[in-house]
Amino acid sequence: MATLSHRTWTSPLSQGRLGYLQELVVHLAQRELSSRHRWTLLGWAWPLVRVLAQLAVLVFIFSTVLDLGIENYPVFVFSGLIAFTWFSSGVADATRSLISQRHLVFHPGFPTAVVPVVSVAVPFVDVLMALPVLVVMLALSGDLGPQALLFPPLLVIQFVLMCGVAWFCSALTVYLRDVGNVVTVGLTLLFYMTPVFYGLQRVPEDYRWILELNPLGTLIESYRAVLLGQDFPGAVQFWATVAVSIALAGAGLLLFRRLRPGFVDEL
Repeated sequence: MATLSHRTWTSPLSQGRLGYLQELVVHLAQRELSSRHRWTLLGWAWPLVRVLAQLAVLVFIFSTVLDLGIENYPVFVFSGLIAFTWFSSGVADATRSLISQRHLVFHPGFPTAVVPVVSVAVPFVDVLMALPVLVVMLALSGDLGPQALLFPPLLVIQFVLMCGVAWFCSALTVYLRDVGNVVTVGLTLLFYMTPVFYGLQRVPEDYRWILELNPLGTLIESYRAVLLGQDFPGAVQFWATVAVSIALAGAGLLLFRRLRPGFVDEL
């Protein structure tokens, strides 16, 4: 079992606290990625293969069997899948991260709050691997424009949102292991409640407001707005999503710190 060495990690008092935490997250993410893809033939390509396989099925069903009539449907779906897969994988892994990485929790002085963040950061590498494929698809369809430069800030917002959910779920799972099962069921339901393979404009107005309460759905619609030139979500809806993401991250971190003293006893 790999451990943090004193030679590698200096005290945060000798360097910037934020820089120390960033370096720690990167190191742990690299270690997790190395362990996860060891002894596999395709290695880091496996997550991309899974997303492309899901993309092929959705495109076949909803553009051939049941045609939804959405223009440039492969890119439309792929952009949604990238965002949702990152969210689903990150939140699911973060929920059980403190249990699976309990040796880090037991490490004296270790900043435990970075453990769920690592779980969010690891599948972001899959996003980075999928982006070149998305760029090629956009270039071939002629939809790639300068507005795509707004894509990275949207990723930052989603990262903040995911960290908030990760801190909540990981801390609660230490005390109640049923949270993991609740998250699994919730993510399954969320896939159908999020406009991944369909557009909100096709949802009846009587029910559309329910889906618009989903911050991840707003982010996916925003991704498509900057990538495909579709209508951007309303200003109120978008900035409400930003505010909710920041508030959720703050509340999640506060809860995490509140429950942290009992982690060692419960684990």
